[in-house]
Amino acid sequence: MIGSIIIKIAFLGIIVSLGAYYLSFRNQNQKFLTYARAGYHTAVVGLMIASAILMYLILTHQFQYTYVWSYSSTTLPTGLLAASFWAGQEGSFLLWALLAGLVGVFLMSYSTNKGYEGQLMFVYSMIVGVLLLMLIVKDPFMRVWQSFPGQVEAGFIPPDGRGMNPLLQNYWMVIHPPILFVGFAAMGATYAFAVAALLKKDYTHWVRPATPWFAFGVLSLGLGIMLGGYWAYETLGWGGYWAWDPVENSSLVPWLIGLAALHTMLAQRRSGAFVRTNLVLGILTFVLVLYSTFLTRSGVLGATSVHSFVEPGWMAYILLLSFIIFFGGFGLLLLFVRMREMPSVPIEYNYISREFALFLGAASLIFIALFTIVGTSSPIITNLIKGQVSAVDISFYEQTTTPFGIAVAFLAGFAQILWWKSSKTRTILKNMLPALIIGAAATGVMIAFGLSTIMMILLTFAAWFVLIVNIQIAYKIGRGNPSFVGGAVAHIGVGLLFLGFITTAMYDRQQTIQLVQGEPVEALGYKLTYTGYTPAGHERWAFNVTAERNGRTINLAPVMYQSDFNNSLIRNPDIVNRLTFDFYLAPLGLDTKEIEGVAGSTHILNRGIAMAYEDYSITFVGFDMDSDRHMMGSSNEMVIGVILDVTYDGKTERVVPEVVNRAGEMDFRPGMTADAKLQFNVQSIRPDQDNPDRSSVSVEIIKGGTKLASSGPARTQDVLIVEASIQPFINLVWLGTIVAIIGLIITIVRRSREARPKDQEAWG
Repeated sequence: MIGSIIIKIAFLGIIVSLGAYYLSFRNQNQKFLTYARAGYHTAVVGLMIASAILMYLILTHQFQYTYVWSYSSTTLPTGLLAASFWAGQEGSFLLWALLAGLVGVFLMSYSTNKGYEGQLMFVYSMIVGVLLLMLIVKDPFMRVWQSFPGQVEAGFIPPDGRGMNPLLQNYWMVIHPPILFVGFAAMGATYAFAVAALLKKDYTHWVRPATPWFAFGVLSLGLGIMLGGYWAYETLGWGGYWAWDPVENSSLVPWLIGLAALHTMLAQRRSGAFVRTNLVLGILTFVLVLYSTFLTRSGVLGATSVHSFVEPGWMAYILLLSFIIFFGGFGLLLLFVRMREMPSVPIEYNYISREFALFLGAASLIFIALFTIVGTSSPIITNLIKGQVSAVDISFYEQTTTPFGIAVAFLAGFAQILWWKSSKTRTILKNMLPALIIGAAATGVMIAFGLSTIMMILLTFAAWFVLIVNIQIAYKIGRGNPSFVGGAVAHIGVGLLFLGFITTAMYDRQQTIQLVQGEPVEALGYKLTYTGYTPAGHERWAFNVTAERNGRTINLAPVMYQSDFNNSLIRNPDIVNRLTFDFYLAPLGLDTKEIEGVAGSTHILNRGIAMAYEDYSITFVGFDMDSDRHMMGSSNEMVIGVILDVTYDGKTERVVPEVVNRAGEMDFRPGMTADAKLQFNVQSIRPDQDNPDRSSVSVEIIKGGTKLASSGPARTQDVLIVEASIQPFINLVWLGTIVAIIGLIITIVRRSREARPKDQEAWG
């Protein structure tokens, strides 16, 4: 196929570029730059043509190509059909290679005639080269009879494709992956700057031209990460935007390292310190991107991550490992060889200085990255040590990263009021006072509304502190020179982000509800009524719920459907967006209920919350997991008791109806009060292992102890089971992201202007 041939031509072009760029700086001969640029542009044009061919094949439903058959279908809308370009292994590598190639064109233009192009583009061409090599191994233009020899006859064209994973069928699929891969490409540029500095033996001046690219890498990768978080929040139905999933973490780690490097580079420009640190961090940014790719696409996290790709095959697996070893070894070995030549700058600043605050902030970011990568790699570590794959609990990340998060938040404010090299204590206290007072007052208010743990209190105070300090700084700087306001604006975004993290984690409320069609139910301040379901296209069903509050009615339509792609039930929530909170409605399942012929009624009991039933008060206390109770069952059954405290006439009685699991078959044993006036039948249980206090049960309560037949015939009615939640001030998370991006854009513009050599003088 012509697409495969073009990829091989592009690979040859990048090989020519590599050799010519090497000769250009090795022999100090500028004539080789012409051949190097021609080779690089040949590779980029080849990638553009190959990408256009693949997109054409997808849009015209050429299902004889394995990749097109595997990830697209005739039923996909045009936007998602185009996005299937990067839905699988081969296409996503092609997208990465294409974007890396295009970023390299700008990098070449940026470095032309500045004395850095040879070394810089030599290293960056290696990055584009390995991506092209991966495309030769993982060819997106294979035909189905080549992929399945002996199973499919040559020339066979499937009538339709397998389609896209339903979890990916969202408009964010069109936006999120390209931005994330731009971030990956930008981190390749940061690696290229660090290694080029080592090749050029320029250990000081390289940070000036490299700073805008580090800021661009932090911006694009960070934006990609947060868009992924919003995608999860809007689509997956669990009400959150960050689950510490290994694949989420693997993108977070290089971003944290890049952010740390951006701050220590600013310190190096002022004091000359952190020479080795910045080179190491620059190298690690891209090496960790490669490690992220390995975790995502090698299949090693298949059992512990909802995002992981399938097994890529041993050749691709070996190549991914080889790329990590090659780029990590090349950069760090060169650093070791050059170590003795590097200037050793004595520390001339004191502990109350911006340099030292930047150092502490960067160190905190690095420690967060370190703990995150250890937890993320736990499936690999446990497999090597114990021979079994297991992941750490989410609490590991929360306990290890929160203290350093507090330090990052506080230092993002404290550093802004310090001077370089040294600061006066009286001036610091004067500048800090407004933020300290407002931060303490705001934190006190949040404590009054339920903020309790010491770590969350400290984090809240630090978040308010960084927000107030940087608002002050932005106002003062903006009045004089707005181009210098980027750092303060970015840190305002950080403060908003942290406050959003805190409010959504500490003040969210959840309730599991059974909505009988046509019967209103009060929950979380809303009156919810399930009105029935309607087709939502492509064999999907929208379950219509009206939500009434303060005389205003809103229609919600969460979606559920059975996916043939992976034979699973897909649930998509619906969200009511408000300025100060989101009302989040996630579907859990559809059931039926007999509404005539029985005298019982079904109720949802949330743990620890008393429910009034006529003259009784009924409280769900918890689950009885006592081993003796389990022993009462046979060897193939497990018994779980549901503990209920029933209060009547001032006296409390404990009733324990039971759930019996016999080899997957569920049975329920009723519980009854001593006077036989109330019988309890468990309908379903919903334990929450992460937060037991949020567990709930569905219980049928029958008055009189027995089911009484009614005069009419029994009939059933639909019951929609949903989880409703309030996400307070979640808009602070999205607003903080936008503000931080604006600050980084201002920073990039400023640092790019500063990076222009005067009178075309070469860098270094």
